[in-house]
Amino acid sequence: MDYTTRKSLVYKTKVEYGDYTINHIEGCSHGCNYPCYAMLMAKRFGRIKNYEEWITPKLVSNTLELLDSELPKLKDKIDNIHLCFMTDPFMHGESEIIEMSIKAIKK
Repeated sequence: MDYTTRKSLVYKTKVEYGDYTINHIEGCSHGCNYPCYAMLMAKRFGRIKNYEEWITPKLVSNTLELLDSELPKLKDKIDNIHLCFMTDPFMHGESEIIEMSIKAIKK
């Protein structure tokens, strides 16, 4: 598993059916061959360079620490938090990602 760290994790989304969201994974191991919207957006905003980088997901290693820090500050503003607009938080065969997703939900 590859890892990355972030300075923040919980952010206000502009998606009409969302409130706040977290994306604690970058990339997706599914390897779909059609142009995935999430992959195209990650490429557009410089999070990945190419398809090969996309299909090697990176888990945000400081996910739980960021949630511990950010959720108390936002608790009066948040109605709901969407889990992963940019990937599958329960990727088949990626047990570490699945475990982190469940821990994030519990927070």
